[in-house]
Amino acid sequence: MRSQRGTLALAFALVLMLASVAAAGAGNGHGKGAGHSHGKAAAQSHGNGTGSGDGNSQAAHACNHGGYRSLVGADGTTFRNTGACVSFAAHGGKFATGIVIPAGKTATLSNAMFGDFTTNCPGDQMAYGYQLNLGSNVQLATGGAGCQHVVGAVIGPFPTATLLRVWLTDFTPPGPYTFYSDSTTHALVTGSNPFVVSIMDSFFGQRGPSVTYLPSGPGHGNLNVTVAVA
Repeated sequence: MRSQRGTLALAFALVLMLASVAAAGAGNGHGKGAGHSHGKAAAQSHGNGTGSGDGNSQAAHACNHGGYRSLVGADGTTFRNTGACVSFAAHGGKFATGIVIPAGKTATLSNAMFGDFTTNCPGDQMAYGYQLNLGSNVQLATGGAGCQHVVGAVIGPFPTATLLRVWLTDFTPPGPYTFYSDSTTHALVTGSNPFVVSIMDSFFGQRGPSVTYLPSGPGHGNLNVTVAVA
């Protein structure tokens, strides 16, 4: 009888031990299983859902079928193949929206003049030229203190698409001030190809780049130039 009771007690203790181990195992499984999986799934779903991923995908799509040959990064980044363009867009890069010279094409600057020879002849000393991919300014002509025709230029071709900005520098103190064709305060670009670029000066040093002073219309800037891409 005593032996029977001992055996039963031993069996009961073994059952309790097994139950304790099973409970511990279930607890560990919940922490590393459902909990961990939920965290990863939620993070990945949020990151790849309807946020900037869709915009990046659309931008990357523009690179395909030779599209990269007409695209330049807003920071001046150029692309020699589809992969480089797609990678740039996938990492949040933005494309330039100004005048772009596609790979293998040229841009011709013509009909360049200081003033419009009708109602707007500048009184300031000025220079004008162009800039490629946010690089150094290339000067083409100086003048001002009256209306005058000035030289143009043929720019390109280049192996990659190239961002073109036309600029006007006004030397009147407290300048010099330089205004670019993509300025929202001093420049007006009309047309799609050819483009007519019109830029206003500083009005005797009184209106710098932060002051809005736009041409009254196409061809009525202190600098006017036609840009044709072909």
